[in-house]
Amino acid sequence: MNEQAPEVPTQSAGLEEERKPVVFAVRIDPVLREQIEGLRGITEQSVNDVGVEALNDWVAKTLADEAIGQKAMTELDAEEQRLQERRAAIAGILGQTATVAETTGDAAPERSSQGSRRGKPRTES
Repeated sequence: MNEQAPEVPTQSAGLEEERKPVVFAVRIDPVLREQIEGLRGITEQSVNDVGVEALNDWVAKTLADEAIGQKAMTELDAEEQRLQERRAAIAGILGQTATVAETTGDAAPERSSQGSRRGKPRTES
């Protein structure tokens, strides 16, 4: 194939910098490749145009699938739980008490009464 890199319009989602296209290569069956080559010759589309169209259709279909949305939310909940457990473990190492409010970012961590960072007792003035 002697195709030049196509100019793909960039979508700016509020970003001022231009997003540059990246290469995404897939391996396909030789019969499918022949079909694509024949059809793209008729439609005068580039292989890139055909691939981008197919991937956009797949993404739209996948995002519309309720089961995928539910799976994504389940994974987010599990990740949030892992982060809360990690926060509690780190707080324990540092001698702090992690509360539910802290794990959601609503409060600053409290220092234990063990002392300052280097282990020296705090003095009240």
